[in-house]
Amino acid sequence: MPWLGSTQTGRGAAMMIKKNLNNVRRMASHPTLPYYLTGAQDGSVRMFEWGHSQQLACFRSGGNSRITRMRFNYQGNKFGIVDGDGHISLYQTNCKGCLHNGSTPKPYLTWQCHNKMASDFVFISSSSLIATAGLSTDNRNICLWDTLVAPSCSLVHAFTCHDTGATVLAYAPKHQLLISGGRRGYTCLIDLRQKQQRQFFQSHDSPVKALAVDPTEEYFVTGSAEGNIKVWTLSNVSLLHTFLN
Repeated sequence: MPWLGSTQTGRGAAMMIKKNLNNVRRMASHPTLPYYLTGAQDGSVRMFEWGHSQQLACFRSGGNSRITRMRFNYQGNKFGIVDGDGHISLYQTNCKGCLHNGSTPKPYLTWQCHNKMASDFVFISSSSLIATAGLSTDNRNICLWDTLVAPSCSLVHAFTCHDTGATVLAYAPKHQLLISGGRRGYTCLIDLRQKQQRQFFQSHDSPVKALAVDPTEEYFVTGSAEGNIKVWTLSNVSLLHTFLN
């Protein structure tokens, strides 16, 4: 899937360049092509090619709520962003018409997933299902959405957990497990087949800020605001090792 309409071709320079991008807080790399997204404190979202300083497209201008997370789906043909106002927006990656006429690409879908703020999201399986994490007044801080149905019916299931807000998500597709971290240092494992919480435990003494699952899905890793990293088994959630500070 080449970036149609772009004046930049090839895979860019061999040596990376340095450029100043004000207030960038989030980044995401395309899974197969040499492109990456930046999300800023002012809410702007831009796409660049590795090795080039000129942006390919501006998907969202400044003056919006800050970007809290951005991710491409597995295929790379779409990506999503969530912001500090609790909204999620989905975009087509290859918007060639917008590049030709210079207009700002528009999201093909936007809705409010949490009424206070949204912190993270992940694409589930076919990418039509999306899980979001954030903070809502009703404590439904982890939500599962179906993007193929009408917005009024798109909420598949809501999980009441992480009472002060969910901060981060990871997905283990082989086990169909959703892993979430919260502000109080707790980690939750959710079985998406049964739509039930499987385990809820305190993994850290400070907010959980990062999660990762290894490709074999034998282990998962949690990282905290205080700088500690812990490695756990996925099958029985046994702590294997702690990296301090």
